[in-house]
Amino acid sequence: MSSHRWLCCRHTSKKKKRDNCVTVINLTSRTPRPKTWPCTADSAIMNPRKPWLALKLGRHFQIFNIVAEKQMYRCTMKDEVQYWTWLNEDVIGMVGSKFTYHWDLSPPTGFSRPVRAFARHPKLNFCQIVAYKTDPSFRWFAVVGLYREYDDGDANSVCGVTQVYSAHYNHSIPIDAQAATFAKYLRKGNQKPTSLLVLAHRSAGQPGKIHIIELGPFISGNYSLTNNTEQLLFDDKSFYDFPVCVQVSTTQGLVYVFTKSGMVKVSDIQTGLYLCSARVSHMAVFTAITDVEEKRIVALDRCGKLLAIKIKEEALLTHVKEKMKKRIVADQLEKSFAKE
Repeated sequence: MSSHRWLCCRHTSKKKKRDNCVTVINLTSRTPRPKTWPCTADSAIMNPRKPWLALKLGRHFQIFNIVAEKQMYRCTMKDEVQYWTWLNEDVIGMVGSKFTYHWDLSPPTGFSRPVRAFARHPKLNFCQIVAYKTDPSFRWFAVVGLYREYDDGDANSVCGVTQVYSAHYNHSIPIDAQAATFAKYLRKGNQKPTSLLVLAHRSAGQPGKIHIIELGPFISGNYSLTNNTEQLLFDDKSFYDFPVCVQVSTTQGLVYVFTKSGMVKVSDIQTGLYLCSARVSHMAVFTAITDVEEKRIVALDRCGKLLAIKIKEEALLTHVKEKMKKRIVADQLEKSFAKE
């Protein structure tokens, strides 16, 4: 699920369990109907805007237009691709064993091959790659990997490493985080919007943390770049729970962190302040996106349930004002809600 438009799944056939199929649903249609095709691919991803279906079989990649029913592009990689995703409607990002790659399909470079972007950090060597993100300007990138912490004798503890790479400085740093995303946001007092990196992290049995980092370069007329770190609260019963996905609603000024146990935790984007939490599923939520107006979050859990999540704005404002006694935060949220 790369956007609110499409839902794509590679699965086994109901009739013949040995046969693989790929099913695509247009969620923006008035009467969404699934379209299913037989395939031999081991992975499938749908373009966030165009009716383009990308298929992967080992090191071979193909892209089809499902409306015109024709193949558009194809390539073969020398490196083993461990994770791939649409970074936007024109570029596919691939995470190989040693490097990341970008396959630009925008005219006139639409027939080019994937090109090397940057080297993977060694700390990702023993990780399962679960996400690859970029900011809209393609200046900043984040590769997220998960691994089990065996050193302390507890194999149930899942840790995360996020490699943050700057194309401008050609430099990477690893950060402890199990989920990450980028957003373009106009902070209070600034004249122009800036790129934000949002990271979520939690060690087993410990309070979680959310980091909201304003990225450079500095823009004249704005305040100096900020870096906010706040706690994410977890109850005692969720000893091994951890963040699996983070999404930002810039129109609301809220950050949504989804966890392995099916919880969603909401924080203020300006300060990182933890506001509230709720259970949205009894299964793990493994992916989520914002809708076109950023008023709702659309999420998918392990059972295949599609969840539409919308916060009760008036109740949240009352909670922040009266229970949390954070009137400044509430006033800023109220202004954001009024602009929707």
